[in-house]
Amino acid sequence: MTPDQVSEFQRGRFDWEGKPLRVDGDLGPRTRWALAMSRLDSRRQAIVANACGFVGLTERATNRGPEIDTWLERCGAPLGSPWCAAFASWCISVPVLPSAREASAQALGRSLRPATLILPGDVMWFPTGTWTGHCGIVAAAGPGEVACVEGNHGNRVALVRRRTADVRIATPLPVEELPGIPPGLPLVPVQREDTR
Repeated sequence: MTPDQVSEFQRGRFDWEGKPLRVDGDLGPRTRWALAMSRLDSRRQAIVANACGFVGLTERATNRGPEIDTWLERCGAPLGSPWCAAFASWCISVPVLPSAREASAQALGRSLRPATLILPGDVMWFPTGTWTGHCGIVAAAGPGEVACVEGNHGNRVALVRRRTADVRIATPLPVEELPGIPPGLPLVPVQREDTR
């Protein structure tokens, strides 16, 4: 792509933090990520856009805030409940897909189809107890790890890198005949966090 083509692409696009790309004609990591995202199924793009648009949102009180309360209410969960699954449910409820309204990370993960090919827009989840768990939206994948947008991580919506060996991946999308993997989809450069 020429610098003019890159600048044209950058207009109106966002990065993994939900921030507008700088229109500078430079094919840097944020622009490369956005370019790879633009090659995905439109439903996956919408799921990731929903998630990335809230990166940095912080609770105003314990498990509370205007957006958090809305996500919990749409799932029928009491206000002040842990909200990672309510956030992920809202993210994956895009047009043409069934509406998800699950406040439990384990229940949400189990309600979706297990994914063997990890793509942005999938749901990362893992149990933390008998019935408790944590989940987030996959924003990028690399060898042996995923970068996820997670609600209720450190009382905020955060980008977190996790090892694929420590998590489960499920998808809200139906089986795809030709899943169209963008070449070289870069892993979002965020801090990796081990799951114990």
